Amino acid sequence: MAKTVSGKLSILILAVFLIQLVWFINMMSVNGLGAIVQFIQVTSITGILGVIVGGISLKKERDNKFVPIATMGISLLFIGIMFLFLFGYSFGG
Repeated sequence: MAKTVSGKLSILILAVFLIQLVWFINMMSVNGLGAIVQFIQVTSITGILGVIVGGISLKKERDNKFVPIATMGISLLFIGIMFLFLFGYSFGG
């Protein structure tokens, strides 16, 4: 378990990413384009916050480095998906 404050914030960011993923999957069944737009808007904030908190907690944590690495990995994955939606998604033309 995380012992420092930044490690606990990293766990909190992981929980936010899980909530965001479940919310995105639920929204895709209702309104696909709206879900993509909301994902882009929310991920631009949570992704950067996840990279910052993950980097800080990676430096501070001594024993358990799994949580900060997972936070940074998932946030970089979400940022990559955000850029894919933002610049790579086309409407068939």
